[in-house]
Amino acid sequence: MPNPSIKRDTLKRAPYVKRQAAVHIAFTIAGAVALIAALAAFEAWRKRRTIEATFSGRPSLRPEQFYEAYFKENGVPVQVVTGVRSILEEELGADMSRLVDTDDFSKNLSFFWAFDSMADVSIVCALEEKFGIKISDAEAEQTRTVADIIALVQSKLGAHSAA
Repeated sequence: MPNPSIKRDTLKRAPYVKRQAAVHIAFTIAGAVALIAALAAFEAWRKRRTIEATFSGRPSLRPEQFYEAYFKENGVPVQVVTGVRSILEEELGADMSRLVDTDDFSKNLSFFWAFDSMADVSIVCALEEKFGIKISDAEAEQTRTVADIIALVQSKLGAHSAA
């Protein structure tokens, strides 16, 4: 026959054991949250450092200056240039004031994909929404430089207005 005093002792300790388990779970969750926050902070620092190294030595240009320096001569509408640059800043989460027209997302700017593997999709979706255009997968894959993106949007807008 079981000893009734053991059952009573177990019942008395049950709230203590539950509290101890809850405290353990809380500390585990807090540790995981702290680790995730530390990793996010490290990634943000690494991204800032990479951006700074890539754009080092370049002058900072306001949107209008960027347009005048690289696209005014080609007859590209200022709204296209500033709109594309604005989308790049927003979707990549980076200051694009030192961007140049020849910056290449398959070369010197490819690090952006390491920080956000879906950024290219986000950029295409944002371009389509802002400008009311459709960009095929093939067109997106062939677009490498900032100038390519702007030329693609301009050509789509021209085709859109001609239709």
